[in-house]
Amino acid sequence: MKLARAQGGNLRYRRSRREDAAAVFDLVGASVSCLAPEPYPQEVVDSWMAGRVLEDYLADCASGEIWIAEAGQTPVGFSHGVPGEVKRLFVAAGYTGIGAGAGLMQRALKDALTAGGGHVRIEATLNAVPFYRKWGFQKTGRGVFPGRDAGLPDIAVVILEKDF
Repeated sequence: MKLARAQGGNLRYRRSRREDAAAVFDLVGASVSCLAPEPYPQEVVDSWMAGRVLEDYLADCASGEIWIAEAGQTPVGFSHGVPGEVKRLFVAAGYTGIGAGAGLMQRALKDALTAGGGHVRIEATLNAVPFYRKWGFQKTGRGVFPGRDAGLPDIAVVILEKDF
């Protein structure tokens, strides 16, 4: 962690490219693996990536919709905002607390807000709720992560919203 903190001032943000899909996929898997036993049961974490493949991220990376945070040449996080929604924001465990999440959130919000204002929705993992609350988002509901195959345990999410 000390290495990550030392590099915190050297974070760089850029738009994604097609070849970033592997790093984005790996960041999701690595981040999710740290979520058991709190706030998710191990069976949920073990099944989280079931059915997901690198190709799931290719189109978004190729179109440049995703923001990549890098420390040196290493991707350490990413975010994805579309009009009205922050879809994803992940930061590698060793790079939390150094501003990567804030930098990624700023960029995702710019993409989520049209004409500088509007309404933004987030379906947040349970562990991410405090982060989004710091940005002024309020809980408006609960749900489950969509698109899971039958037989897989539900992934609980919290729906957060804010008007800008």
